[in-house]
Amino acid sequence: MGKKSRRPNRNKPKGIPAAASTAVAAPWQVVTSPADDAVNTLQLMCVSQDWAAVLEVEPQMSAIARRSENSNPLPAFSINFMLGRAHKKMEREGGVEEAITCYIKSVELAKNAGDNELLNLAVRCLTQCYVETARIEEAMDVYKSLCDELGKESLEPDTIIEFAEILEVHHETSHALEIFEENMDIIESSWEIQNRCKVYEMIGRLYVGKNDFAKSNVYFKRQLPIAKETMNAESEASALHGLGFNYGHLGDYGNAMTCLEQALVIESEQGDDRKIMIFCAMGDVLVAQEGREKEGILMFQKCVELFQEGKQSKGLIEVFLKLGQAYRSIEAWDDAIASLEKGLSLVEFTADELRVRQLKALSKQSLGNTYLENFYTDKSRVGIIPEPNDELIRKALFWSEAACNCEGGANLGLFLDLAQENYFLGDTVKAHNVFKRYLDGSLRLGAQCCQTCGQICAKGAIMEKCSVCKVARYCSRAHCIQAWKTGRLSHRVMCSFLKRWRKMTEGKETTTELRDELFNDFFERVLASRPK
Repeated sequence: MGKKSRRPNRNKPKGIPAAASTAVAAPWQVVTSPADDAVNTLQLMCVSQDWAAVLEVEPQMSAIARRSENSNPLPAFSINFMLGRAHKKMEREGGVEEAITCYIKSVELAKNAGDNELLNLAVRCLTQCYVETARIEEAMDVYKSLCDELGKESLEPDTIIEFAEILEVHHETSHALEIFEENMDIIESSWEIQNRCKVYEMIGRLYVGKNDFAKSNVYFKRQLPIAKETMNAESEASALHGLGFNYGHLGDYGNAMTCLEQALVIESEQGDDRKIMIFCAMGDVLVAQEGREKEGILMFQKCVELFQEGKQSKGLIEVFLKLGQAYRSIEAWDDAIASLEKGLSLVEFTADELRVRQLKALSKQSLGNTYLENFYTDKSRVGIIPEPNDELIRKALFWSEAACNCEGGANLGLFLDLAQENYFLGDTVKAHNVFKRYLDGSLRLGAQCCQTCGQICAKGAIMEKCSVCKVARYCSRAHCIQAWKTGRLSHRVMCSFLKRWRKMTEGKETTTELRDELFNDFFERVLASRPK
């Protein structure tokens, strides 16, 4: 047999040995490590949202991640991050704690890899888990350690904004404001205009949550020109809505309606359901003005009509609460009771959360107050002191006590209602005790917030103080006048009692005789206000 012919390897680069030739060809081949394969497998499961399948392979995946974390931390990061996401999505008992463990490891691996973008992402997910489990201080510690690690200048805007949003959703308003205050110099000097606009809107909302309407307006006024400049209609409407809402609470009703009407025009063009809340804010402004209550009722009725049929939401519950209070202001008792009961009937169909529980307590308090005021104005009743089985006053007490038993239900207005209701039903001791709680609370809270709108007294700010009792304070002269003349137990009536109680407390001369004399004077004044 002759020699085999040897054909030259035309694909082999000239002058390169066979072994080296193989190495050159490697980039065109798909070469993966076990960690890469694990990442690809988990990604497919996550895309299909098969979280149960992810957790079934968790032991194997965790082992692969541990073997690669020193030599190749990025795949190990991806594995731990996706496992954390799966634990979070499954929403089973202990799942959030497992997610926290995975995210803590992800933070460590992102640091080892020197990848600041992944580090920001892992910290956002970890802090969200901490906040959801009410571990606020741990969330703040993680955030602060990230600031120390990278420096505030290297924090991504998304990290700061999302962390503040998480805190806002979980009603940690002060912590959210703290985050923005610490970064305001960077926000205003180096952030893009859209992110600054978003932050101003968030800060405006947060100050509304603290009842600091004047401070809130500062930030909505910063948001508005940016929204106009960038032609962001949604942001412009939001800023106008916020300004209108705040002006209404500050007693500047003209500016309030102007802003809300402008916001409504924009929202109508956008077809956004948020115009419901604008109508609601307009209703608040109108009801607050004497003689315009019926116009406000029409606004609340528009809100009810705009809600989708059968839609049960906290927004609708709140509208029925406002509608009931508006009817009460014009003494349309049956309509007020029907609206408040309708709102309460929706509570059971709505997810149990803090705001829903607050609305439930407020609705019950409003029902109690409605029956109480109905009792006061009922001229058909003979005599001054009611019988113990008086239907209206017993219903009033039932709903007031129900409100008091709700989470966060007790407040000064409720104590005042309970004092009268117990007195009329013959329980003088309880009536006196509850009235004392009202007076003590008024002294304690008097210097902190406006007695009309509840706006807090900002640090260093001086509120209008009642020159007679020196207890009640107001954010504006308009609210001082409104409190003096509005309602059966207006400040005109309560002023002298607050003054006497303040002097008794300051002088520490509160004897039983003096206290009983003050209390009896109050209830005699209340009795005298009833039609005979």
